[in-house]
Amino acid sequence: MSESLEQQASRNTSTWFIPFACLLGGGGLIGISTNLAKYAGEIGVTPLAFLFWSITGAAAILLIVALIRHELPPLNARSFEYYFVAALISVAGSNLLLFSAIPHVGAGFVALIISLPPLLTYLGALALRMEQFNIVRALGVAAALLGAGVLAARKFSTPDASTFWILIALCGPVTGYW
Repeated sequence: MSESLEQQASRNTSTWFIPFACLLGGGGLIGISTNLAKYAGEIGVTPLAFLFWSITGAAAILLIVALIRHELPPLNARSFEYYFVAALISVAGSNLLLFSAIPHVGAGFVALIISLPPLLTYLGALALRMEQFNIVRALGVAAALLGAGVLAARKFSTPDASTFWILIALCGPVTGYW
């Protein structure tokens, strides 16, 4: 028996709609977080304090969800060692660099920089031969990196540009790959 045209159309819609909605939602959250970090700096909250409370809030939400689902993560010495190192390198370190750079380079530039890790992940997967080369993906990555490069070059050319903070912001996405 073949599927009805309605079921096929529904499945085709969901194959692109869910990733598209996740992309929009994630982008919106990135924009909100960088603007909140900028606002926090304007009212006197340090980047480290803002980062601490952001991560603490996220951890509390995840703990509540894990408790509700009865799926607590392992709680032993080896796991805590992993949690500490992973959090420091992949979340806290890069976000501290980025949130500290916001007052010097702007929230918009930092939001752009935050979007670079997926591009770097694709390049890393190609280098490690975990991903097959795909011309469409490669062109998309090249276009995105070129656009980010143009914006970074324009940021460097502004009269009041802080080269140090621009470079710190550009290092933010890379710190998660140590």
